[in-house]
Amino acid sequence: MRKILLMFSLVLAFTMLTSTMNAQKKPLDFSLTGGYSWLSGVVGGELQIENFGISGGWMPTTMPLSGNKVNSVGIAFNAYSGKPTDVSTFYVSLGVASDGYRYEDWNSSSGYTTEETLPVTILMVGSKYRFKVLYSKLGVGYGWYDGGGVWTWEATLGIPLFRNY
Repeated sequence: MRKILLMFSLVLAFTMLTSTMNAQKKPLDFSLTGGYSWLSGVVGGELQIENFGISGGWMPTTMPLSGNKVNSVGIAFNAYSGKPTDVSTFYVSLGVASDGYRYEDWNSSSGYTTEETLPVTILMVGSKYRFKVLYSKLGVGYGWYDGGGVWTWEATLGIPLFRNY
């Protein structure tokens, strides 16, 4: 359900913003992303308008001891040092991963595993480099969850599906 809600939100934002942006001719870039990111998952999307953007995606994982499947959905708001037309820009992202923190422990006396997943609020900084047909993002960040924190990182590639520049 979260994946459907996330994709619906991205499509709605894209539809509303492209209609107003095309009239004003502000640089706009709507992309499909893939790679590894706590915020935009292994599969996601990104909408960048001038120096601001929104991204989100899905990160499926498996708990190592129990083998249970965990599906984390992330969403982030991004601020860029340049527009989508720039070859190289820096960015700062603030977002949430729904099941970003995962903990699992084996209790040998009872024979059971205890596991926990918690939402993580993440602040990430990085660099975005645009090639002719795609772009790459590399970033590092820190995430806070109820009870602690964890270092995060991302390495993704994006393929623009729509541009107005």
